[in-house]
Amino acid sequence: MPARIPAFRPPRLRTAARRDESGRPNAAARGYCDKAHKLWRQAVLNKCNWQCVDCKRVAHGREMHADHVVPISQGGARYDVANGEARCVRCHSRKTAKENAAKCNSGRGGLDHGG
Repeated sequence: MPARIPAFRPPRLRTAARRDESGRPNAAARGYCDKAHKLWRQAVLNKCNWQCVDCKRVAHGREMHADHVVPISQGGARYDVANGEARCVRCHSRKTAKENAAKCNSGRGGLDHGG
């Protein structure tokens, strides 16, 4: 039986500024993978006892997000624990969608909520 011909796999780009299909920089390029952000996230989630401020659900790990109350893009402090709240993935997505809709309706446009 003949050997199988290997499939072509293009090399992956490994740059910090790699962008997804929307043109938005990846998480590392936006500062979500550095040590300061991880410490801020942990402090915010501990402050809220890992409980979502909206639905009161308790979750751990990637199911819980540390969300900026005032988005960084609107002048919110990036690493101020007082500018952070714990939100589950579902509530964080809902809040971000509302913020983005408000931006579009106000004529400012853009999809980056910055937090």
